[in-house]
Amino acid sequence: MALRRVAPLIALVLGTLLAVGHAQAADPTGVGRIRLTGVIDQVNAAYIEEALKSAADTNQAAVIIQINSPGGDLASMDRMLQAILASRVPVLTWVAPEGAGAGSAATFITLAGDVAAMAPSTSIGAAAVVGSGGEDLPTTEATKVTNFYASKIRQLASTHDRNADWAESAVRKAASLGASEAVAMKPPVVDILASTVTELLAAVDKGTRADGFAYKHDGQPLPKLSGLAISDISMNPGQGLLHLLSDPNLAFILFTIGFYGILAELFHPNYVSGTLGAIAIVLAFIGSNSLPLNLGGLILIIIGIGLFVLDLHLPSHGLLTLGGVVCFILGASALWTGVAPGQESIRVQVSPILIGLILVLTLIYFYGLIRALMRMRQQRPIPVPIRGLVGSNAVAQTLIAPTGIAYAAGEAWSARSQGEPISPGTQLRVLQVKGLELLVEPTGATGPPANEGDTNVR
Repeated sequence: MALRRVAPLIALVLGTLLAVGHAQAADPTGVGRIRLTGVIDQVNAAYIEEALKSAADTNQAAVIIQINSPGGDLASMDRMLQAILASRVPVLTWVAPEGAGAGSAATFITLAGDVAAMAPSTSIGAAAVVGSGGEDLPTTEATKVTNFYASKIRQLASTHDRNADWAESAVRKAASLGASEAVAMKPPVVDILASTVTELLAAVDKGTRADGFAYKHDGQPLPKLSGLAISDISMNPGQGLLHLLSDPNLAFILFTIGFYGILAELFHPNYVSGTLGAIAIVLAFIGSNSLPLNLGGLILIIIGIGLFVLDLHLPSHGLLTLGGVVCFILGASALWTGVAPGQESIRVQVSPILIGLILVLTLIYFYGLIRALMRMRQQRPIPVPIRGLVGSNAVAQTLIAPTGIAYAAGEAWSARSQGEPISPGTQLRVLQVKGLELLVEPTGATGPPANEGDTNVR
């Protein structure tokens, strides 16, 4: 009877909880904003991937990608395009603030959005394909790559009924436009001219562009966005630091520091310059996109662990441990960013909580280990110079007739007697040291065997 009375109550409570949970899941929490600035590199690519995933997981109504970039690496751009096109939430691309630009690869990112917008006095275009140093590609390679990316940008524009002819000319002829021209073209290059986020969301809520084209995501109209809270989805500090390395000038400086650091280590071994050189070169490779971000992170962590171990054996006064901590943090930050499946041979993603926990435990472990080693060193017998053995006491460890083993100053020595054989355990006095052999004589007293006594000379 009691169960029958309780069952309806349990069902009511569970039904209420499920209804509340469903209502919360269906109710969007706001609009996320991603700031895409600086050179497009693998750090920015991982940031976009993770930020879009985070926005979907936290039930954001939409995401604004605010763009101010001169362009960058094509492989990283492709990763961003895949993340935007596969996004579970609507993506609004917005070239802002006033005076900003979406050049080269950033043009592709702008045109990939469900809605593309620009602030006044901004520009877009100049998407011709060039080498990593800005140089022209060889003719055959340039033709192949240009044709490929011209077709890609044309498809991006056509999908959202934007000006595909101009988009193709941005790749083939490095064409560029100001914001007003981009919106005024027919069809437009971008959909909206907006100075602020509020203007942007209000324009999106109209549902259609000026020429009647309807804004959609996965075939569905976009939700109402005006009035929703705007929350920034920012890079973590480690990502921000690694992103700074994408500056070619900084990468060149790091390469130079690394070269001279290792060179100094070869001519004058001190471990510090070599360590700094190795770290600088790994960071330079990451910044120049020559080394995959996650693989570079693993290398930095391995270097960090190696520095922890070296500091146990070398008198670096903690400098190697400090270098190890820096390597560990930078490497863990690189792994924290995540990697898109299929882009690189190794896929690693580490929880920031786990990173912090492991770092703290590692420091505690090595601190305890170093203290234990220091205590062991302090407890070791003070070594006695060979000349100081003359006149000291010793104990016969074996039969000395005329040679054998004697125990003196905490160590076993070859010993020679000038007279009668000396039995084990006999107390001796060192008369002379010849090479590594002691000339000894009995003192007249006997004692316990040498391995049971301590005759260290203090």
